[in-house]
Amino acid sequence: MKALVEEVNTVQRRIRVEVPSNDVKTAFDSVYRNLQKKARINGFRPGKAPLTVIRKLYGQSVAYDVVEQLVSRHLSSAIEKESIRPIATPVLETVDLPKEDADYTFSVLVDILPPLTIEGYKGLELTCKVVAVGEAEVQRELEFVQRRHAKTREAEPGTAAAPGQVVKISQKATINDEVFDEFTFDDVPVELGKKYLLPELEEGLIGMKVGDEKSLEITIPDHIQDKSKIGMRALAAVRVEGIMEMTLPELNDELAKDMGLDTLDALTKSIRERLERQADSYRRNQLETAIFQQLSEKNQFEVPPSMVDQVIDSIFDEMEFESDKERKAAKANGEQRRRLLQTAKDRARNTLILSEVIKNESVSVNDEDFDAYVRELINGSNLGQNLDAKLVESIKASMGPHARESLLFKKALDFIISHAKVTETKEESAAAK
Repeated sequence: MKALVEEVNTVQRRIRVEVPSNDVKTAFDSVYRNLQKKARINGFRPGKAPLTVIRKLYGQSVAYDVVEQLVSRHLSSAIEKESIRPIATPVLETVDLPKEDADYTFSVLVDILPPLTIEGYKGLELTCKVVAVGEAEVQRELEFVQRRHAKTREAEPGTAAAPGQVVKISQKATINDEVFDEFTFDDVPVELGKKYLLPELEEGLIGMKVGDEKSLEITIPDHIQDKSKIGMRALAAVRVEGIMEMTLPELNDELAKDMGLDTLDALTKSIRERLERQADSYRRNQLETAIFQQLSEKNQFEVPPSMVDQVIDSIFDEMEFESDKERKAAKANGEQRRRLLQTAKDRARNTLILSEVIKNESVSVNDEDFDAYVRELINGSNLGQNLDAKLVESIKASMGPHARESLLFKKALDFIISHAKVTETKEESAAAK
């Protein structure tokens, strides 16, 4: 057996393996003998037909089985001999089939990890916006809770729309006499006085009654999909379809019990902790995005195609589908896979970068780390401490090795952040706007 290795690129090798004719014949004989044991041929007892009869009956039709055997026997030897470390199953490129009396050559494409030396992950300059969680933010969330549990009733006929009421409106927006779909809708309820609408719309609706119609000029804001329309003037034809009076429940222990908690203090504490986790997550996401962007720019390398394919499959696994059949169809859809290609490449590149940091800095995860991580994932770090230990162990077992791997990557990012210069700027919260 001879093996020739060709460097396709930094992450792929093509291996051409030449198999001598005597090994090819041995493989044919092996396949024929296996068929002989199973064959049922008229005139012979099961498994007793002579090999000459088997050869004549099956001939070259066994060639595919022979290829499988030759590749299985000789590829691993070639890979070991050439000190190649595949990261996925090699892809057979050969289309020719072997003949019993001749040498046979096959080639495979092997994906390998790129040679990596990740530089510059210490001393990064990172910036992020932070959101402070104060009393205003907590009170705003408590108001949302009140509104979710509010009771509404139709306003008396002739009632004029006013702040604090829920107004159901239909709207048709046009720009230069062309309908602007993003601002066109029917029967949408909105509470007045909470700045949910554009100022021009809110002011125009005050005082209108059910059945009233009005045309209002508005300026298209920046939070729209069609960015070409930002800042343009539009005409909004609005109609009031209904006005409802809203009665808010009191902020007390009874409301908290409706939310599954014992007291208003417990509800307030729960809301504050949730907002603080959201603020921490917002800060963390900004830092991670900046880290990957800077390190990708500083460290250019190719990503193995098979690794990208695996990431694309994992993205589909994260998506919601009505059935496994739909998920499999999506995975097999070339156009859908192409749309995810760049995202998958970025994820794979980030994984390789963090893997090098983990190796260089000897980052590890012990059982205590993993236990705390799982508790935090379940209910947040504070609530998680009260979970039953057996339940935590059961959840840890069900999560599999990927959860421990995720924590390992998180700790690598923790290391990078701890060795970075982080500049924070305060972002105004929604409650303060």
